[in-house]
Amino acid sequence: MAGYLIQTDGRPLADVQRQLRKYLPGLDARLFPVDEDRALLRGHLLEALQREYTAPPEVWLSVLGMQAPKLLNDDEILALLRTRDADALPALRPPMPAPVGTLDWHLDMVRAPAAWQLLGGASAIAWGSTRVAQLDTGYTRHPAFGFNAATWIDVASGRTDLPPPPNGGNAFVPSEPGGGLDPVTGFNGGHGTRIGASISGHDLVADGRPFYGVAPRVPHLPIRMTDAVWINHAQRQFADGLDYAVQQGAGAVNVSLGVVLGQVLPQMRQSLDRAYEAGVIVVCAAGNYVDPVVLPARLSRTVAVAGVTAKEQPWSGSSFGPEVDFSAPAADLRRADPRSPTKFRYLGGGDGTSYATAITTGAAALWLTYRRADLAAAYAGRAWCVPEAFRRLARQTARVPGGAWQPGAFGSGILDIAALLAAPLPDLTPADKAPPA
Repeated sequence: MAGYLIQTDGRPLADVQRQLRKYLPGLDARLFPVDEDRALLRGHLLEALQREYTAPPEVWLSVLGMQAPKLLNDDEILALLRTRDADALPALRPPMPAPVGTLDWHLDMVRAPAAWQLLGGASAIAWGSTRVAQLDTGYTRHPAFGFNAATWIDVASGRTDLPPPPNGGNAFVPSEPGGGLDPVTGFNGGHGTRIGASISGHDLVADGRPFYGVAPRVPHLPIRMTDAVWINHAQRQFADGLDYAVQQGAGAVNVSLGVVLGQVLPQMRQSLDRAYEAGVIVVCAAGNYVDPVVLPARLSRTVAVAGVTAKEQPWSGSSFGPEVDFSAPAADLRRADPRSPTKFRYLGGGDGTSYATAITTGAAALWLTYRRADLAAAYAGRAWCVPEAFRRLARQTARVPGGAWQPGAFGSGILDIAALLAAPLPDLTPADKAPPA
């Protein structure tokens, strides 16, 4: 029961959302607009209304300002999201959460500043051999990546490998710049920059206050293998890109992408197995707007991350399920914006488990750097222990927030990077090895 299409009774969607939040005060109750008077309402919110209020549905639907909801399957939800005009949608997001001092709220929630201090501070981390890779839409020359000075993006090794256009070709497909550069076209153009900056960003003069990724200035390999976050059609490119990331020495790979309502190809499974055996941490988004955790996050040798809000509530747009390891911030984040017609800038309103995944990839880079000597000593000759230890420790040290938490759906708690770095490495035996993907 992933979601319902609702139409208002003439009231603005913003008014309907305010009413929804009034009657579900303990939940992240928000609508996801489709157009001016229609929106997606997640199924678990409608179920909560039915549990809480005994009046007939037509009564509380009228109070909320909704017409009779239409149950949608996952295919229909994805079709609606793909065809909506994002620029014409009403703004329903809550006000941007206040920063903590000069830092964005999500950094404080996962205790990134305390973790940075263990490594000399946000602007002084010596990354050594640590590097991350990102399978996504590529990168742009945004100041968040240091392109106004010296970048830490591995421009020389950046890679572009996209699937061919559907139906045998399309004369209107733009030419590719190559090298992992994102031309900011396609359904999710610019996604790689928005998510990548949340991993490695570092801009001390960003729109009046500093902008930091969780792993500021970590060496960052961009791999452009899609122009959309749904990659059912790009599994071969995923597999080749992940193999390339491993060959290039990435210790953690960010996958803010998903295969939705489809079968995973053997090539994808095999590449995940190779990465795991090589000691690479593959961090994957649980998914958005559909209930089941998407592939590859639900496979055994990945780290699956769901999303929470600034109020430490499960984000209503997050996919969820028993495959989730833990959660991280995924709503109302400040993010790098690559689409401005005049200059690169920063905007609020970043939503999605893509961001939770990026935050976790940054945490993995910090952990690999802080524990480098310990990892080499503890797991010599057993590279698979590195991703297994990371997942185990991140789950164990995750902080369970006050109020209702759903450990069977949103994992063990909220990522706590400082606690993760401080935790001693576990003793692992062959019995702890995850089964093949």
